[in-house]
Amino acid sequence: MDFIICDRIHKECSLLETYIRIYYGNRDVQIRCCKDWQELSKQIRERNADAVIIAQNGTEGLDIITGLKLTSGKIIWFSDLDFAVQAYRLCIPHFSMKPITLEKMKFVLDHL
Repeated sequence: MDFIICDRIHKECSLLETYIRIYYGNRDVQIRCCKDWQELSKQIRERNADAVIIAQNGTEGLDIITGLKLTSGKIIWFSDLDFAVQAYRLCIPHFSMKPITLEKMKFVLDHL
């Protein structure tokens, strides 16, 4: 599996990476991190991912999803604001509110 995590908060990005590695155990998992839509766009152009995790606070996550029009792979969206209705309207398969926990990540990864 190949993941891209887009999150400005380094500690949160590291936590997500840890949760993914715990879930997949010894299996080969590639994880790339970025801080904003410019870096995310560049990374997607270089090599697409099996799943993109958007974990931005405020409306930044919504802006990234609508601005980049991510269509390939699976999108996992975590936010500090309740964008569940917007996620549904945008056909985002996985939305959850922060804080991000191991249980939430396991649930999401079980359904990829």
